Amino acid sequence: MLALLAVFSLAAHPKLTWQKCTKGGCTTQNGFIVGDTTAGDIDYETQQGVTVSGDTVKQRLVTNYNGKKIVGSRLYLLASDEQNYELFNFVNKEIAYDIDISQIPCGVNAAFYTVEMPKNGGTTGAAAGGGYCDGNYVDGEGCFEMDIQEANNKAMVYTMHTCQNTGVQASNGQCDGNGCGINTYRDNDKQFWGTTVNTAQKMTVVTQFLGSGTAVTQIKRLYVQNGKVIQSPGSITDSGCGNSGWHTLAHLGESFTKGHVLVFSLWDSNGMSWLDSGNNGPCGSYDINTIESQSPGLTVTWSNIKFGDIDSTY
Repeated sequence: MLALLAVFSLAAHPKLTWQKCTKGGCTTQNGFIVGDTTAGDIDYETQQGVTVSGDTVKQRLVTNYNGKKIVGSRLYLLASDEQNYELFNFVNKEIAYDIDISQIPCGVNAAFYTVEMPKNGGTTGAAAGGGYCDGNYVDGEGCFEMDIQEANNKAMVYTMHTCQNTGVQASNGQCDGNGCGINTYRDNDKQFWGTTVNTAQKMTVVTQFLGSGTAVTQIKRLYVQNGKVIQSPGSITDSGCGNSGWHTLAHLGESFTKGHVLVFSLWDSNGMSWLDSGNNGPCGSYDINTIESQSPGLTVTWSNIKFGDIDSTY
């Protein structure tokens, strides 16, 4: 009976394929998606607004289920054993993915990032979406975080958040919540995101973590759209960030060697000015209640995730 229950529980995780790449080519890897602290066997589309097919994940902004309004979702990539998270070491590697962000407006954040979560998901277990931590103690525990993108169709930022130590930080303040990142609008190229890179069309986002051993030395970004490679202005460096002590790329590399978990997130807030308003983006005022009521079906689509050697994924 217990064995049958275990099999039934495993059926809750939608299958997702991704690719591991070298200069010689890419091979398909099998994984699964699990929702944040998801208990039991659920229907992801009906209960969380999430659909997964082949190499594609879609997240819908608003889902109504059993009389409750569920806004957004947070998802993790499980390994092929379906019991542990897939861990990635990004030192001298790159990650690429395709994204359609055309429907995501001001006030909404489509985030793709990595955190140093425990492989087994802690006491709750990875199979149940447990063990979350990040650089801002969102759910009470801190850890290294690499925001590969926090974005909508008007603004984009990628940011590293380091902590005093690797692993979980129980005391708030041991991680750098502000972090250091690149926002091309804030950094004086106000036409890059939305014009040079057309956010009305699907694109490939490539992030490169240059370095060696256990140390990262530079984080670079490029985009591929309509067959053209577009280099993003700027990059994350210690000199550019004024980094010292534990606020360094080398320290981030130490965390990467421990292994990071991939996270897909869609959420909204009236307090999103740090991303898309004022000096950070072209957005004015907005009301998320209006967005949720008028456009509940807004969807971000992620696909074609590739991880591997520098310049091997695009």
